[in-house]
Amino acid sequence: MKVIFVIAAVAVCGVLSIPLQQPVVTDFIKHERWSVARNGNGRMHLVDLNPIVAEPEPAFDPITDMFFLLFTRSNPTVGQRITFDVQSIENSNFRRGAETRFLTHGWTSSSESGENIFTRDEFLARADYNVIVVDWSIGASSINYITSRNRVGPVGQVVAQLIDFLDEHGFVSHAQVHAIGISLGAHISGHTGKNTRRGRINAIFGNDPSGPLFTINNPDRLDSSDAVYTEAIHSNVGVLGFDEPITHATFYPNWGGPNQPGCGTDISGACSHARSTFLYAESINSDRFRARQCTGYDQIVARNCPGTGVVVSMGGDSARDVRGVFFLETNAEAPFAMG
Repeated sequence: MKVIFVIAAVAVCGVLSIPLQQPVVTDFIKHERWSVARNGNGRMHLVDLNPIVAEPEPAFDPITDMFFLLFTRSNPTVGQRITFDVQSIENSNFRRGAETRFLTHGWTSSSESGENIFTRDEFLARADYNVIVVDWSIGASSINYITSRNRVGPVGQVVAQLIDFLDEHGFVSHAQVHAIGISLGAHISGHTGKNTRRGRINAIFGNDPSGPLFTINNPDRLDSSDAVYTEAIHSNVGVLGFDEPITHATFYPNWGGPNQPGCGTDISGACSHARSTFLYAESINSDRFRARQCTGYDQIVARNCPGTGVVVSMGGDSARDVRGVFFLETNAEAPFAMG
């Protein structure tokens, strides 16, 4: 007979309350299965990290179960649904030949999650772009994290097909496309870049790419080869976020966390994980995130970057000839830039 503990978690006034553990007799394998994380809407979830004992999940077909919402200055807050149909795009506010940005959410989130909203707003404040929000919430909503993680590749393939479709019909070229993603969405953006067939997208910005179940030696993730320029902000290293550099330019604000200023103890890592999107969104219309180049990731781990290297701005909205690992400090609340 084996004994484990079942933990019931209840969110009260935004604070996670965990009552006393009660022993339960079971044949469940004794190892860590559950974690707690906050989604893009601020709601706490129990995360099932054990695919072996997880309940069966409903089928997910990315072709039919995900959708795309277009926002422009003509419709800045109410998205227009576009499909793989020329008429649907011509009947929308899609601006032919305009810069186009794809935003992809992470695990348990949706097109209505905060990171999409404030990032979208910053892009539309910058210019009359086509901002396309990728909603794969049916695939991202699994309580079993590994199930959602395994859907990253297929979702990225469908986004790539839409970009190829837009290029084929003269709506936009690959050189005018950037993909921006948070957490699992960062790796989806990587798979988007891997799978375009008519051209190479211009830039990918990954906001704290997911760490669990991704490795440095397996390219089934965001990688520097996925676009002309790739960049990542790592804000919760070793907890919810990936740790090592995997893009052309890699930024570690406040040494990459795992606890960002203003996030308190942040046991779950949720606040620090989400901080990357706030930093990136602010950077779209600001060049004040001044970062200094380190000799490599080892200086980030040692928290000792002497600052004798090149100084560049983190984030922004352009593909650049920037390479390397960079460190910067930020404020504990908005505006986060200190430069």
